[in-house]
Amino acid sequence: MHLLSPLLSKIFLKLRLDVPKQNWLFLTLPIGILVHLLVGKITPMTRNFIDIHGHFILKVLIFCLLILGIKGVKIIKKIA
Repeated sequence: MHLLSPLLSKIFLKLRLDVPKQNWLFLTLPIGILVHLLVGKITPMTRNFIDIHGHFILKVLIFCLLILGIKGVKIIKKIA
């Protein structure tokens, strides 16, 4: 993810979102779980995350990583 973060940041700059390179490291696991759910590939961590009766430490960790990843994202205003 560290190697892809500059490319991803440039792509998201075209969408007017400034995502720092460090934030991509925090967003790796939340994005991975989301993609696995969308594709239908249920891995052990994805199964543990969607289990409603347990694995609360994993859920808190993923939620904290999501908050840390979104924290530094800035919306770039269009300059007229």
